[in-house]
Amino acid sequence: MNVSAIKAAVPSFEGWLNMLPGTGIPLLGHLYVDRLNNLSHAWADCAGILQDVLDKDGVKLVHTAENYRRAHIEAEAAVDKIDH
Repeated sequence: MNVSAIKAAVPSFEGWLNMLPGTGIPLLGHLYVDRLNNLSHAWADCAGILQDVLDKDGVKLVHTAENYRRAHIEAEAAVDKIDH
């Protein structure tokens, strides 16, 4: 899984906040751009954290998921035995 590509593709509007309202962009627009940039930066940070987790512990996560899946299948089989 290439989360780095997602991180690199996150949109951001850098430099817009330095523009004055006199340039035709209302001050209210700056607030929305600032909010979008904050969300974009948080998303990019989260993608970086996810990539680190997958790189360092990906094998453990897959192994744990397999254990949970196997336990679920065995539990369903046990319930089927009880029901029949």
